[in-house]
Amino acid sequence: MAESLEFGDHRLPQRTVVPGTVNQDKRSHTDNVYGSSRDFRAIQTEVTVSDVAIHTLRYGTDVRIDPDPLGAWVLVSTPMRGRLTIRSGAESRTLGPGESVAIDSYRAFELTWRQNCQLRTLRLPLTSVVEAAQLAGADTTRPVRFGLGDPATTASARSWQSVVAVAERDARMAGELSRSPLLSEQMSRMTATTLVATHPLLAIPGDDRPAVPRQIRKAVELIERSPDEDLTVTRLAVAAGVGVRALQQGFRQHLQMSPTEYLRQTRLERAHHQLLRENPSTVTVAEIAHSWGFGNLGRFSQMYRGRYGRLPSQTLRD
Repeated sequence: MAESLEFGDHRLPQRTVVPGTVNQDKRSHTDNVYGSSRDFRAIQTEVTVSDVAIHTLRYGTDVRIDPDPLGAWVLVSTPMRGRLTIRSGAESRTLGPGESVAIDSYRAFELTWRQNCQLRTLRLPLTSVVEAAQLAGADTTRPVRFGLGDPATTASARSWQSVVAVAERDARMAGELSRSPLLSEQMSRMTATTLVATHPLLAIPGDDRPAVPRQIRKAVELIERSPDEDLTVTRLAVAAGVGVRALQQGFRQHLQMSPTEYLRQTRLERAHHQLLRENPSTVTVAEIAHSWGFGNLGRFSQMYRGRYGRLPSQTLRD
């Protein structure tokens, strides 16, 4: 099933309250409009498969959203274009295209949209997520929580986006997954299971016990939070509270790569997102590559082409 909603007002004040997600329990959220109010035009579409909803939303200008508590839902948001910043307490993270964040119902948060941000958000019932976490062996005697980090590996991120794409595509064409109650229920369970398997899970609020060992996740979070810093293996090991050898073995076992390789892949991904959004008349490929620690431009181009199938100069021009 699909629905759409569009609203805009050139006389919109700088602070306004707008309805919540279509087909939800109609919670509202407060929008602080920082860009031109004349450009404000919220356009939202939504499709559903069983109790899973996928909606896209854009505003046309810079907006900060202060949502009401999520209640019985878990959201997973991914910018399709542009940038989105999520803040929760002392934590903050800015997402680019293709990056995702899981937001649990126990977390107070705010979202800051940039002018060209178009966001795709998947909504799951909390009960489905708890069941999936229990099957994965998490401690569900206390609230199931998610960190703000991206999926731990590129393969995990692709798995999550593939599941979302299948559900969205089937719902838009009213396929068998949407029409068959049995298949819809199976799709809902698979989506929840994939979410738990791909996104950083905290079984206890305020605790750092994740689906992967706590020490490895500490190093991963430092890389994701500060990939532009000089993160040596020794510094990562100190942050994780383990020795260098134990850190390297942990990364190999759980992430199938070394800490250095993970850092390099993270920097390459951040450079990719910057190439997507920058203006070629104001910045060069070399400047972007150097800002992310790639001193050899030829090597950077080779790595980039191997991962994204094109030269970085082509991405910047497009």
